[in-house]
Amino acid sequence: MNTWDFVKKYCKDNQVKLYIMIVVTLLYAFLNLVSPLIFSFFIDNIIDNKPITNELFGSILNFLGGRDYVRSNLWIGAACVLFVNVFVCLGVFIRGRLNGIISENMSYHIRNDLYDHLQHLPYAYHVSAKTGDLVQRCTSDVEQVRKVFAGQLSEMIYSVATAVIAIIVLFSIYPPMAILAIVSMPLLIFYAYIFFKRTQKTFLESDEAEGTMTTTIQESLSGIRVIKAFNRERYEIDRFEKKNEVFKNLTFKLIRLLGVYWSTSDLICLSQILLILVVGIFTAIAGNISVGNFFVFISYETMILWPIRNLGRILADIGKATVSVGRLNEILNEPVEDITTGVTPVIKGKIEFDHCDFQYHDANEPILRDVSFSIEQGETVAIIGPTGAGKSTLVHLLSRLYDYTGGSIKIDGVELNTIQREHIRRHIGIVLQEPFLFSKTIHDNIRLANRFSDESKVERAARVASVHEVIQEFELGYETLVGEKGVTLSGGQKQRIAIARTIINETPILIFDDSLSAVDTETDANIRRALNELNKDTTKIIITQRVSSAQDADKILVIEDGTITQIGNHDSLIHEDGLYKRIYEIQSSFIKGGDEND
Repeated sequence: MNTWDFVKKYCKDNQVKLYIMIVVTLLYAFLNLVSPLIFSFFIDNIIDNKPITNELFGSILNFLGGRDYVRSNLWIGAACVLFVNVFVCLGVFIRGRLNGIISENMSYHIRNDLYDHLQHLPYAYHVSAKTGDLVQRCTSDVEQVRKVFAGQLSEMIYSVATAVIAIIVLFSIYPPMAILAIVSMPLLIFYAYIFFKRTQKTFLESDEAEGTMTTTIQESLSGIRVIKAFNRERYEIDRFEKKNEVFKNLTFKLIRLLGVYWSTSDLICLSQILLILVVGIFTAIAGNISVGNFFVFISYETMILWPIRNLGRILADIGKATVSVGRLNEILNEPVEDITTGVTPVIKGKIEFDHCDFQYHDANEPILRDVSFSIEQGETVAIIGPTGAGKSTLVHLLSRLYDYTGGSIKIDGVELNTIQREHIRRHIGIVLQEPFLFSKTIHDNIRLANRFSDESKVERAARVASVHEVIQEFELGYETLVGEKGVTLSGGQKQRIAIARTIINETPILIFDDSLSAVDTETDANIRRALNELNKDTTKIIITQRVSSAQDADKILVIEDGTITQIGNHDSLIHEDGLYKRIYEIQSSFIKGGDEND
């Protein structure tokens, strides 16, 4: 979608209001130019008693009681000016109100569409995107577009309409002087265009720098616990100051451009007004124009020049909005993830990997190679291996966050990449290694996956996750508010609440992605024991680094460098040379050493 298509799309629901705003602005521009003509008429034709050449003004004068009557009641002229300006004020009000309605409606729909689109973009997009930059686009860039329709568009229409109508009137009065009145206009328009092109490029650089700075702030605030733990405050401050310095310099560059434009355009406009003032005085003395017409020239010159000069600012803002639309389109043009296409079979929990391969599109080497294993419904399977071996990638494949690039994965005999993404994700519960809690109550966080769960289900899930007793110790119990990202809770408490949140959904497949690492071994054992008692038919996959978490599993898979190197149970693997035996011996020696020290 290009810029024009973007504007058409979001103006569609406001077309009638937009047309009304344009008509009202044109009428407002016309009426604003009538007052000087009324003054000119009273000066020349009423006070100075010059012949009336305009039939319309003659008819109006006769309606008002004739020249002598009006000359004796000059308040009528003031009343006429007041009458016109009442309609001018009404036009300003209607224009402003319509600008507000149109701009707010547009920004409302743009923000909704952006958020909706971001929610439906693939997981791979969010992995590579910078959160701070996305936030900046959804706020600052949307605001830039809103500003154009909140006043800049109608102001541009007003400026052009005023200039066109005024020029026509001036040429009808005295063409030689009218030519002088517009001599600087081409220069102002050309200068405004050059300014527009310069600011468009600088604004893009400034906008991107602001996005980078916002990302830095977001990262620092999210990781404030780590920063303080490692005394990294000074480093983070220095890092932010560098980003802020770049943003400041680019902003100053914009300000300098604005300063140069306003000062030089002011000089051009004021010189033009001085020219008309001097030439007008001599022309009026020579008798080529009347005093009233001289007043019209002076009034119109101001009405023409400042709006034309303001076109530079308007074009600059439109240029900024054009850049912002481009940045918003970068998001909106990203293809969304198809979560509705595919079959929706009954899922019980049998999983088969058959010579499965996976490689990221931007990677040179595959992450998983020739992976084959099977899991029966109701089995508990542990996957163990070193960091980066591909354990979490298996989880991503099962939930179709990524699709495998080779081989086959079947769920209850159905090829996984033919199953609807929404369907498979609804039947797989995942507890991630890094739990994310929302700034809600504990109760709302647990029932997040199933908002129709009653109190008994919430409590049962909490008991299975071994967190019910902990919650009861809080003053407000389940109604305790959790800080942003669960910052007010310990790592183990957050992890157990996240486990309860997943359990409550009662999915046939349950995956723990190294999510028991934040709890002690006793709590780990209690959770696994409770899970086994909860539902014997639930297939459970435990990705772990602990032998203690894996030893009770029906089957243990050992993965190294993207390949399954060992399959068996605890008793068989500890007697088989390989990674599992080495991990077992290392962890056992640590436990024995700890016991001896005790």
